Amino acid sequence: MNVRLFGSTVVIFILIFFLTSTSAIAAGPALLRAKQEAEARGYKFVASHDEIVANAKKEGSLRALVGAAPDSIKAMKEGFSRKYPFIKSYFEEIIGTDAAQRFLLELKGGMASNWDIAHLSEDFYGEYLPYLEKVDLLGMAEQGVLQVPPKMIDPKSRNIVAASAGVAVVAYNKRLLPFNQVPKAWGDLLKPEFKGKKFFVDIRPYNIASLVPALGEKWVLEYARKLAAQEPIWVRGNTRALTALAAGEYALHSATNYQAVMRLKKKGAPDLEVALVEPIPVRIFLTEGVVKGTRHPYAALLFLEYLGGPEAQKILDDVEPFESSIYFPGSKLEQLIRGKRTSVIDWEHHQKIGSYMKQISEAFGFPKAETK
Repeated sequence: MNVRLFGSTVVIFILIFFLTSTSAIAAGPALLRAKQEAEARGYKFVASHDEIVANAKKEGSLRALVGAAPDSIKAMKEGFSRKYPFIKSYFEEIIGTDAAQRFLLELKGGMASNWDIAHLSEDFYGEYLPYLEKVDLLGMAEQGVLQVPPKMIDPKSRNIVAASAGVAVVAYNKRLLPFNQVPKAWGDLLKPEFKGKKFFVDIRPYNIASLVPALGEKWVLEYARKLAAQEPIWVRGNTRALTALAAGEYALHSATNYQAVMRLKKKGAPDLEVALVEPIPVRIFLTEGVVKGTRHPYAALLFLEYLGGPEAQKILDDVEPFESSIYFPGSKLEQLIRGKRTSVIDWEHHQKIGSYMKQISEAFGFPKAETK
C-alpha cells in the first residue's frame, strides 16, 4: 500500500514537473521570438520585469506629464511612490488644446528633454510619434512582461498606452423633461418638439464625431446638418451647460460627457440625469508615451504599467470619476457599456477624430457658442 502510494506520488510529481517544464520551454521561445521580432523592427524590448525594476531602481527618478485631473494625479503619485519607493517622481497636469500645442512645440524644438512621459493630445496625436521612444509596449504586454491589457496599447505604433475612456450620453433635468420624453435614439433629437433652443449642442463635436465608427461619416454629417436645423443652443465645454441644466435653466443636452455629469451629481445635482443612447459613443484618451531620449526609460515603463493596472484604474473610477478604461475588465466604464451597442473611437479612428470634428463643424455651419 505504501509502495503504491509512493509510486503514485512520484508519478504526480513527474507529471507536474513535465507540465511545468513544457510550459517554460513553450514560453521561452515565444518571448525570445517576440524580442527578436521587435528589435528587427527597430523597437526596444525588455524581456524581464525584474530587469525593468532593477534598472528603474538605478535611475531613481521620473518626470511625467499626465492628462488627468489634479486630484487623480495626486492619488497616482502617492500610489506609485508606495509601490516603487526608490523612484522620486514628479507628475504634472497637462489638459487643454493650448497646453498640448505648447508642449508639442517644445518636443519639436528639442526643449522637452526634462520629461520622461509625454501626454498625447488627440488633436495632434500623429505629430507626437517621431518624438517617442520606440519601445514595444504591445509585445511586452502580450508576453506578460508588462501587466497592461494589450487593447490599451496602440497596435500600430506599439509604444502608446491609452489608460482612460470617455462615454457620451444625453443629459437632462428630470424636473423639466419627463422620462417618457427623453430621447431614446439619436434621431429623436430631430423631432419637431425639440426645435428652437430646446437643447445644447457643443461646438467642439467630439461626442458626435464618436458616432462615426458605428454609423459612418455620411450618416454623421447628415445628422449634424439636421441638428443645426433644429436651432439648438450652441455651447462650448461641459461645465457651464451642465451647471445650467442642473439649475433648471435648460432641460436637455444632446451629447455630453458621462464623467462630467457624474462629477456634478457627486457634488450635489439631484435633478440631473443621463440616458445611454445606443450606439453609445466612446473614445479612448489619457494617451501616454515615453519621450525619446529619456534618461529614465525603465521608470517610465513602470509608470505606464501602473496606469494600466488595477490601482490607477480604481483612481480613475473613483476620483475623476468614471474615467477608467473600457479595456480593463471590471472597471466601472467596462461594466456600464457591457452588452450594449457602442461606437468606439478606438486606435483605428483615434488619429482621424480631428478630421471628423472639422467636417462636423462645417456641417453645423461653424456656429459660435451662445453660452460659455
